[in-house]
Amino acid sequence: MSAARLLLVNYHYLRDPSAAPFPGIHPMALDAFGAQVGDLAGRFHVATPDEAERFLLGNGALPRDSVLFTFDDGLREQGVAARDVLDGRDIKALFFVTSRPLTERRPLMVHKVHWLRAHSEPRQFTAELESQLPPEWAADRMDTASRERALEQYIYDSPADAILKYRLNFVLPHDVVDRATATMLRTRGIDERVFCSDLYLDREELRALVANGHAVGAHGHSHAPMSGLGPGLDADVKRNVDCLTALLGTRPRWLSYPYGRNWAIPRDARALCARHGFSLAVTLFVGWNLAGEDPALIKRINPNEVASFAGAA
Repeated sequence: MSAARLLLVNYHYLRDPSAAPFPGIHPMALDAFGAQVGDLAGRFHVATPDEAERFLLGNGALPRDSVLFTFDDGLREQGVAARDVLDGRDIKALFFVTSRPLTERRPLMVHKVHWLRAHSEPRQFTAELESQLPPEWAADRMDTASRERALEQYIYDSPADAILKYRLNFVLPHDVVDRATATMLRTRGIDERVFCSDLYLDREELRALVANGHAVGAHGHSHAPMSGLGPGLDADVKRNVDCLTALLGTRPRWLSYPYGRNWAIPRDARALCARHGFSLAVTLFVGWNLAGEDPALIKRINPNEVASFAGAA
C-alpha cells in the first residue's frame, strides 16, 4: 500500500461573505476559494475521485500526499466554482447532492434556516421561530449533554449560536422545523420553488458537471441527520440514489453523511453502505486518510481547517 496520504477538503457556500446583513451563512468568497485551491494544488497532488476511490480502498497508489476537493448539498454557486476555478486547472471534484430540491422543488430545511438567520436580526429569528413551533416543542429541551455536543459540533460558532443550531438540526423534529421555516419564508413573500431554482444546481447543470469529468455522490434525500431517521433511513437514501442514477445514468459510489459528525452518522454505517452499493462514505471527522482505512468513515476537513492539516496559508 502507498505511504502517501489523502486529504479531503469540503466546501458549502461560495459567495461574498458581506452579502447578507446578519450572520447565519458562513461562506467563502469565490476568490478566496480560488486562492486556496491554487495553494493546495501547488503543494500536493490533486487526486480525481476515481484515483481517491482506488487509493482509499487499497487498490491503487497515489504519487505523493494528495488532496481531493468535495462539495456538499448541490448548490448552484458550487457549479460556478467548478466552471470558474476548477475546470481551468483540469481539477476534477466530487459533488454530493441531495434530491428533494430536484424531485419536489422544496428547499432543504437547513438552507431555509441559514437564509432566515442571515436575513433576520437574531432575536427576531428566535422569537418568530418559537411562535411557529407546536406548543410541545416551543420550550428549550436541551440537556447538559446536548449542550456539550452542540459546542463540539459547531466549534466555529459562538456558544449561543452553536446551541441554537444544534437544537434546530438535532433536537427538534426535522419535519417540525421544516414546516416552521416554510411558513417563515412565506411571510416574507418567498416561494419555495423560486428559492430552489435560485439556490440549487438543476438537472442540466448536474449533467454538465459529470460531462466535464466531475463526480456526483449521494447526500440523502431530505438532508436530515441519518442517525435520527430510524426506520425511514433506507427509504431516504434509496430516493436519493434512485434520483441520481436516473438523472446521471450511473449509480453513485460515494455517500456523504449530512452534518458528518459522530451523532449524525447511523450506527450501521458499513451495513448501510453495503445495502445501497456505496464504495465509500465521508464524514466530517478531521484528518488525513491512509489507504485501507474504514471506507464507511472517510475523514474530511472544512476550509478553515486547511492550515492546521495541510500547512496552507
